[in-house]
Amino acid sequence: MLTRIVAEVAGEPVAAANAKEPGKVLKRIVRDHLEGANGRPKVEGWVPKWMAFPPATYTARGGVGTVAAHAKVLAARPTASRNRPAPAR
Repeated sequence: MLTRIVAEVAGEPVAAANAKEPGKVLKRIVRDHLEGANGRPKVEGWVPKWMAFPPATYTARGGVGTVAAHAKVLAARPTASRNRPAPAR
């Protein structure tokens, strides 16, 4: 999962080059990009998929509360509102 987060924040080439690194290194890469530290370009406004809207997961494993809650909300909505496009931001 950390490799997928690194790919989102730093890009696929950085994630691939560091795929075998320990979690400590991957977390540092993400932190550096979010802060714009150690020569890394700063990434603004990034949030993990499970905190975005609509929430999503990084794996098919499941167990993400926000994704499960969103699915319950969608299931409870009337059918017509499910087919309506989301409002533009």
